[in-house]
Amino acid sequence: MDVHLDPDRGTIGGELSVDLPAGDHRFRLAAGLEPTQARIGDHDPQAIHAAGDRYRIHLPEAGTLQLAWQGELPSDTRGFLAPDGGFLPPDAGWYPRFDGLEVFLLRLQLRVPEGQRAVATGSLVDESLSQAGYRSSVYEHPRIDAIVVATGPWQERQVEANGVRVRTLFPESLDEAHASTYLEHAAEYLAMFSERAGPYPYQSFTIAASPMPVGFAFPGFTLLGERVIPLPFIPRTSLAHELMHSWWGTGVRVDYATGNWSEALTTFMADYHLDELHGRDRETRYRWLLDLAALPPELDRPLVSFRGGNQGAARIVGYNRGALMFHMLREDIGAADFDAGARLLRDRHLFDEAGWNDLARAFSDAAGRDLRPFFTTWTGRPGLPELALHSVSQGEDADQWTLTGVIEQVQSEPPWPLRVPVAIDTRDGPQRSLVTLDERQSTFSIDLPAPATAVTVDPDFELLRRVSNPPPILRTASLHPDTRLIATQDGLEPFARAILDRSPERAEAFQADAPLLVIGSTRDVADWMTRTGIPEPAPGIAQRGHARMWTLPDTRTAVVSADNATGLQNITRMLRHHGHRSFLVLDTDGRTQEAGVWETESDPLRANLPSVAP
Repeated sequence: MDVHLDPDRGTIGGELSVDLPAGDHRFRLAAGLEPTQARIGDHDPQAIHAAGDRYRIHLPEAGTLQLAWQGELPSDTRGFLAPDGGFLPPDAGWYPRFDGLEVFLLRLQLRVPEGQRAVATGSLVDESLSQAGYRSSVYEHPRIDAIVVATGPWQERQVEANGVRVRTLFPESLDEAHASTYLEHAAEYLAMFSERAGPYPYQSFTIAASPMPVGFAFPGFTLLGERVIPLPFIPRTSLAHELMHSWWGTGVRVDYATGNWSEALTTFMADYHLDELHGRDRETRYRWLLDLAALPPELDRPLVSFRGGNQGAARIVGYNRGALMFHMLREDIGAADFDAGARLLRDRHLFDEAGWNDLARAFSDAAGRDLRPFFTTWTGRPGLPELALHSVSQGEDADQWTLTGVIEQVQSEPPWPLRVPVAIDTRDGPQRSLVTLDERQSTFSIDLPAPATAVTVDPDFELLRRVSNPPPILRTASLHPDTRLIATQDGLEPFARAILDRSPERAEAFQADAPLLVIGSTRDVADWMTRTGIPEPAPGIAQRGHARMWTLPDTRTAVVSADNATGLQNITRMLRHHGHRSFLVLDTDGRTQEAGVWETESDPLRANLPSVAP
């Protein structure tokens, strides 16, 4: 395919060559674009407009069809082509897409005027600048199902990492300040991920800027919003996630009919892996469990039902629940077999689709045992196990101590197969054990060299389970479809809609067991709390900083207040990134001053034992 793009005029012209059998064929092409010429062998078949974006063409013989088209992309599609940036996804209809042509070998030559650059699906294999002032780039992909192109007035920087050409395509305003940071992190991630998941699938990786507020992964490149790129945490977190999609999602594609596994595996092998390297893995697992605890029953879904979506309940199920499931799998089979299974998945299905069953086979073969029951259970069932610890005691026999107790699954649903970590504090130091819990309850007996002082079940949140008596977080209120949204004064609708996308009401009533979100000025919210008799969970929280959000323990209520409209604008903009928090306090510049989760008074999965005399 040879394509000429003119962002100044918004025009597209191209010619594709595709091998097709003789007979009738149909293709789609967006309104505003039209076929101009077709040729196969010695014949000039006519492309006939059927209806809408549909065309048909009759080929008198089999062979290579050369089809040219041109025009201007209409404004009512997902795609756009403009001087400050362009985005041409396949469903914008910017090139002819033939029915039945599900996958194909791609060689794409893109031409743009000088001052512009283009990036596309696949590996960059050639670049040149013509005497006429056009920049040409060639991309190849051995087996792809769709073509994506982005353009922009970009500056290019590049490095070579592990034999891969790594590039940034940023506008001048971002290039000097941020390109080197992104290149450095991308090179680090490429080496790290290639060791675990197998060789990077392409010859190049490009990080391109877009005027859209996005974070998209495509084969061979990622597209990040120009306002997103300067955020300091993006190269340390989101970039890794998008790069890992080069293996899972764009390298090995998703068989969406059987469920989307790629976000879970990408989150586990990229985001969570970085958390492990920085010692934040326990905190991350606890955050995932709190998110799952905040999920209303009517929004709970089995992992296999996830098809996409990176917000709210969809993200909690498709990303967090799935990633913690992969953590459980790795704990079960070991890190070496897990990485071997990932490499098997890549080698077997690169540039092809894979489903959950393919993942089960790859990890089973790597581990040398049948893991299909594990995948069937943890991807196919909604809900979670809930654990209880009771009947704990210990005794001494011939200078050896034996600790006994019962771990029980107390949820109303059938039991889940679990290998439960147990931590024991003894007079001589900590001990660890695993208890198999495949039935409703299991009695454990653990021999110890010294008397135990305490025992804790799953102290590091290694298991997918429902946390007992979790502290409330913002999502406890914001996720519930029946959450009431109360404004303490008029004129707050824009701020309220930024949180829950609905109009607020004015009300005084408060019910501790009903989901509720309250928004208003600092003074009005304080007065409302006084009238309704609601105590502050922490002294002074209602007046801290310039703007703040906090939840009320033992309720499903969240409160948002600020000293003025600027503060409300800052806090409502930030809340989408802090749904896992119990409280958030911002200063006058909108920077985070405090953030965290309320501490719980007791752990129902911990038992303290009576002291034993030496």
